[in-house]
Amino acid sequence: MRALGIETSDIADVPNESSKSDKKGKVNQVKTNVTPQSSSELNATQNNITETRRDNQVNIEDLKQMKTFTKLMKKQQKELNTLKKRHTKEHNAVQKSHCSQVDKLVAQHDKEKLALEKLLEKAIKKRGENNCSELKKETAIKVETLTTDHKEKVKDMVAQHTKEWSEMINGHSTEEQEMKDGHVTQQCEILKKLLASVQDQQTLQLKLIHERQSKEMKGNQAKTSMENSKAISQDKSIKNKAERERRVRELNSSNTKKFLEERKRLAMKQAKELEQLQKNQREQLEKLEKFNEQLLKSHHANSQTPGQRHAEDGEAGGGHGPQTSHSGVNALSVH
Repeated sequence: MRALGIETSDIADVPNESSKSDKKGKVNQVKTNVTPQSSSELNATQNNITETRRDNQVNIEDLKQMKTFTKLMKKQQKELNTLKKRHTKEHNAVQKSHCSQVDKLVAQHDKEKLALEKLLEKAIKKRGENNCSELKKETAIKVETLTTDHKEKVKDMVAQHTKEWSEMINGHSTEEQEMKDGHVTQQCEILKKLLASVQDQQTLQLKLIHERQSKEMKGNQAKTSMENSKAISQDKSIKNKAERERRVRELNSSNTKKFLEERKRLAMKQAKELEQLQKNQREQLEKLEKFNEQLLKSHHANSQTPGQRHAEDGEAGGGHGPQTSHSGVNALSVH
């Protein structure tokens, strides 16, 4: 038996008619239970892929529905929302501070103007209006000077506030854009890792099937050899030991040639299947890389210059604008 490449273990694994249905069930169980990452999510997704795509094609949408990816998207949206809330809080604080400073400047101007008017009013009551012509002129000049100075101070303050507001908005826009850029990069990396995990499982499953096929073939060959040898030993037409030994040698030679040819055909078939799987996986990776490249290009094309989103915003309107949806992989759909 060893001369035929058949070991004792092969004989022990020879399938019989009563256990064929059980073996089929066990094979299916092996295919679904083996998971390199011990991940029920990856296993469930792969089972779905196996059922719906017998050619081992993996759709990018399948990867995007996996728990690892959806969890990342939720985490990124939460980070973006937190950032926007902080920015809004800072917007409100700066706006309140600016308004307070302007109010104080106006109040100071009004106070100083009122003080001049009261001095004039007291002088008129004391000396009479006809005797206060010069004081009226002096007061008018002082009020005009005060007003001019006030307008200049307001102008300078508004310019300073505008500068501070623009710098804050630009900083916030840059910070938000950098976060979105990082999110899109993370999405691309996660999709590649998920595809690699699915493909590793595909390869493992195919190897398990090949191992089972080889084991069953060796078992069947062992069974055939045993049955043939038994038939010769029980053949009553063979009259002497020399004839029986000759028939056994001929049988062994014939079986050896036949069994080796069967194993060669199976090995070629399995090699072709593995090569086809690897070809499909390379094509899947190329598609994903193109998808990721398109995703990054689309994201950067839609990216705004820092502060552009608030270019028309001012302190009067608050400058916050509506929150936009999270930019990223959901903006593209490739099948």
